[in-house]
Amino acid sequence: MTFCGRIRGGRFCVLYLALAATLGAGLLTPSRGAAMPLYASREGKTCIACHYDPNGGGMRNDFGFLYCKNRHGLDTEQKWANVTVDPRLNEWVAIGLDTRLLYIASHSKGGPTLSTSTFFPMQGQLNIAITPHDNLTVVMSRGITIDPDAFTARELYGLIHELPHDLYAKLGRFRLPFGLRQDDHTSYVRSIDFLPYSSQADDAGIEVGSAGPTYFGQLSFTNGSGTISGERAQTLAAKIGTARRPLSAGISGFHRYVEASGARHDRWAIYGMSTWQKLTFIGEFDGGTTDEPLFLGGDRNLWAAFAELDYRLARGVNVRGKVDYLDPNKDAPGDLYRRWLVEADFAPVPFTELKLSYRNHDEELIGKYQEYLAQFFFPF
Repeated sequence: MTFCGRIRGGRFCVLYLALAATLGAGLLTPSRGAAMPLYASREGKTCIACHYDPNGGGMRNDFGFLYCKNRHGLDTEQKWANVTVDPRLNEWVAIGLDTRLLYIASHSKGGPTLSTSTFFPMQGQLNIAITPHDNLTVVMSRGITIDPDAFTARELYGLIHELPHDLYAKLGRFRLPFGLRQDDHTSYVRSIDFLPYSSQADDAGIEVGSAGPTYFGQLSFTNGSGTISGERAQTLAAKIGTARRPLSAGISGFHRYVEASGARHDRWAIYGMSTWQKLTFIGEFDGGTTDEPLFLGGDRNLWAAFAELDYRLARGVNVRGKVDYLDPNKDAPGDLYRRWLVEADFAPVPFTELKLSYRNHDEELIGKYQEYLAQFFFPF
């Protein structure tokens, strides 16, 4: 029997292959590289080009700050050349602040009035990065508490970086390296109906990998149930890929074993992005299995996917169409989730963004309904 065959039936051998590919890429490829997939595809860069976190998102580095100031462009606009604000307090301390306010309205299909009309403070997050020397950065993100869920973003990790072959190690609390890290966390591939964990919450553990200008590979080993776990840590996640123009692509895997119930959760994902002039296509296809006792739902196979097409009308103006699909149990009828949406993004001035969105849902367990959203975002 092979090594992979001895690891729980070989179903999660992809993680061990991903680790080998991560280390191989670090040894064979030279050195250094936007976390929204759209910007990464447009510029042909990996997430670490704009963010401290090799997995993208969170605190922006110096290049990411300038890219945001330039309204998602590589060159400085003369109109805003006098904006000289600097997020660095000194040579080794930098700060950032992300604020989002969402207005959402919705109604069921054929409904005479709105069933929802409310403002929602989505995000109020302070980011701090401390770099005492070239090989270490400590990153902290602290968010507001949102009632009634009492959720707060609290990433806190030490990042050992600038090692030979772009190798790095991340230790602390962070989000798992699985699939594309979208700003739309309601996409079905990131929903709790597909993933056995919250894609918006951090986990505690260690991540190692290699992140260069056109490639990346990551492997994490974490608790799987948050910062403090009564069980032994048995959660693995991995992602490898390449970022180039006109095509970027990657694969990822996730495995978690829950000792208390004997449940096993396996997920995998493959994604691709391509930019041609002003058009960008982004797509991801995910699948997986959950094996658990019958009283918890039993064994099931599930899959989810999304496809997105973006068009850059002008600097700071983008329009988008997107479709989402989820089948949470292939063997059970009447549980499909379908959604399509159209959106427009505006960045009228530096550090100010507005997203207008119409979403049409057809969810067999819930029904058909529409949502109208306006999201105000102040990234700094």
